Amino acid sequence: MEARRKKTIAITSGKGGVGKSSIVSNMAYLLSAMRKSTYILDADLALGNIDIMLGMVPRFNIRDLINGTKSMKDIIVEGPFGIKIIPATSGISEFSNLSMEEKNILLSSFQDIPDYDFLIMDTSAGISSNVVYFNAISEDVFVIITPDPASLTDSYATIKVLSKETGRRDFQIIVNMVRDEKEALDMYKKILLVTDRFLNISLDFAGYIPADKNVNIAVKKQKLWAETFPETNATKALARICHRLVA
Repeated sequence: MEARRKKTIAITSGKGGVGKSSIVSNMAYLLSAMRKSTYILDADLALGNIDIMLGMVPRFNIRDLINGTKSMKDIIVEGPFGIKIIPATSGISEFSNLSMEEKNILLSSFQDIPDYDFLIMDTSAGISSNVVYFNAISEDVFVIITPDPASLTDSYATIKVLSKETGRRDFQIIVNMVRDEKEALDMYKKILLVTDRFLNISLDFAGYIPADKNVNIAVKKQKLWAETFPETNATKALARICHRLVA
């Protein structure tokens, strides 16, 4: 049997409140529905929230792994539709910036993750050393932006830092919470105009997710909107992005 081609993806953003973790968890659900073995690493190590969003209470987390008391297989928990979660800590400030030794422990533990198609890293917002690290070790980087002007400014700053610190020259943009495709493309063109002028990178448009009242309904109930509202516009839009990932 041919081994799976493991693909690691980082989902990041310049600022909080752009729906990043919501996109990550629903993306994982849709990829799993496409029969792709999918793991989420909650890479906001000090303020993890993927488990909270899914209404889960893991017994162990990244702290147990890095401290050496548990293995990677011990801390993995199964979420909806077979999604596997590697949970972070919550409120443990020392995990905001891992030491090089801790990063190496975590990286080496990835070898113990059972065979998978996608490992999605949900980074914290901003440009901490952890964010730089997780983006550096990912095959693809998706930056989430919204129509909020601050999101555009902070996303540019994040891309600039990531490019400088990691040498990465390719990024993909997902525009969230927009009225329609036209507004999404307008936002993409705005950030592209700046990156083309000041940065030597490639910035691709991966897709958009429209503002959708059903997303808020599902989030408040700690449910996945892609599962609860499969025919809603946000789900259809994210499914298109996922289909391109597996193509």
